[in-house]
Amino acid sequence: MTDSLPTDRHAVILPALCWGRQHSDFYAVTADITAQGIGFRSAIVPEIGIALTCSIRFVGTVETRIVTNGSNTFGVRLSVPRERAAAIARTMWALAREQDHPPEGDRRHRRIAPRRRDVLVTLGDGRAVPGRLVNVSASGAAVALARPIEVGESVTLGSTAGRVVRRFAEGIGVVFDAALDPALVDPGIRL
Repeated sequence: MTDSLPTDRHAVILPALCWGRQHSDFYAVTADITAQGIGFRSAIVPEIGIALTCSIRFVGTVETRIVTNGSNTFGVRLSVPRERAAAIARTMWALAREQDHPPEGDRRHRRIAPRRRDVLVTLGDGRAVPGRLVNVSASGAAVALARPIEVGESVTLGSTAGRVVRRFAEGIGVVFDAALDPALVDPGIRL
């Protein structure tokens, strides 16, 4: 991962819960990240200039200020120290790259977001760490983790064996040792 971020817009879809003095809790979804800030989609559109706190999945809680708004959209700038803003940007950029996959026709298997996201990740040495499934396909999965795991390490997700083929800011990409039956990969899947 590099420390420099691209200056153009990159789509990244993450659920968020936002609140502020003028607004009680409301749900939003990130839409994109740019050098200027983060774009959101929401049924609630806050006024320009107000401060919001947003808890964004895989990113954490951030203090923001509304800088743009439109029909079911708003944009924020982070109101955090520069180092924290850089860390947030790196995390969101890594998640954007993870979500930026080729069109469905170019993929071996389609990805789904499972309903049951918690998964136990067992390492090659037998230690187990809790993980959170980001997405699953017949050939692999993306898993959010609190601790990094090296590329090439053997792991077992639930009862499904595989190996780490990539790392991103808050997790890993795993390819399964034996592909699952694509017909069984649906939101109710349990590894």
